[in-house]
Amino acid sequence: MNYEKYKSTALKNRLFTWRDIDKLIHQIGINQWQTLGTSYLGKPIRMLRIGTGPIKIMVWSQMHGNEPTATAAIFDIINFFTAGADENQNLRDIILNNCNLYFIPLVNPDGAETFTRNNAQNIDINRDYLAQQSPEGKILKQAREDIKPDFCFNMHDQSTLYCTPNKQPVAMAFLAPPHDATLQVNWVREQAIKVIVCMVQALQIHIPQHIARFNDAFEPRAFGDNFQKYGSSTILIESGGWLNDDEKQVIRKYNFIALLKAFEVIAKQSYQNKDVINYLMLPENQKNIFHILFKNVLIKSKKRDYRLDIGLNYTEKFNAKTRTLSKNWHVEEVGDLSNHTAYQIIEASEYYIDKPVKLFQLANLQLFDNKHILIYSWAKGVNKKNG
Repeated sequence: MNYEKYKSTALKNRLFTWRDIDKLIHQIGINQWQTLGTSYLGKPIRMLRIGTGPIKIMVWSQMHGNEPTATAAIFDIINFFTAGADENQNLRDIILNNCNLYFIPLVNPDGAETFTRNNAQNIDINRDYLAQQSPEGKILKQAREDIKPDFCFNMHDQSTLYCTPNKQPVAMAFLAPPHDATLQVNWVREQAIKVIVCMVQALQIHIPQHIARFNDAFEPRAFGDNFQKYGSSTILIESGGWLNDDEKQVIRKYNFIALLKAFEVIAKQSYQNKDVINYLMLPENQKNIFHILFKNVLIKSKKRDYRLDIGLNYTEKFNAKTRTLSKNWHVEEVGDLSNHTAYQIIEASEYYIDKPVKLFQLANLQLFDNKHILIYSWAKGVNKKNG
């Protein structure tokens, strides 16, 4: 399938606003969208229904305002279903004749505006199922109660610092949330697991060794766990990291592929023959990865010289005025890091540092080569020069 044909060109990075989303909604046709309510600051939260089939599927994204990857993918999916007749018409008809699709692409418009996890009340919406203090949480809970979906897809972004046991960055992580603290697999959860198996099989063609299972600890305040508990087979999808994909445009495509496959197997009921063991065999997320790992750096010291591995990670800082992100680098860990991996691994045995390396602070590092030429430099966490 030619994904680029359906990709929404209006969403080019992670920093789109609720206004950008509302503009797309109006282009699609505002009359086709239902306004479910408004955010704490009064921004509309809208839902689009597509399809005429008996199986109800509810998809939502961006409960956390700084997790927008799947929001863009949802509009790509909407483009697929609203496109004119083409070579994929048969698949489109199968899904829409058998399913009713409900899309809520932006649950937290206030958080999207400020690129923050929480809403304008500083509430984590995904921990508000029980307390119901956020208008956004109330809207999402009410939507499920009104629709009574057979399947739910809860779309998020996870940290880029997860890897698989074979030291590969996790691009996509999946979870069928438990319905209680026993973590038992009842019929509702089993259906979600079998659909996940189908999505993983579709993605293995594209990103083998980069798929994992999200931690399944029961969270009684979370929406996914409670939706599973009350009868909607719920699937959590987490967009992780990919080399040189800061804006997650590659992973956006894999969200599109995974969702479309899920809709197909649900429409055809072909997921029923899948074995739960294939889900349980998925590797679990691990945090043994750095953004940059320098191996065997020589540390020059007055007492004696020694060598270290140095793991660097960055956090992102959002500038509200310019709507840009900058990276603040810090030293995460030093020593023997042979059991870790990184997006960029640099053999640094030919480099030296002439000052102590300080942990958990903004990186202030200068790496020189044997000719005393500066190769890598960070000042107060800012990457000044790349070698």
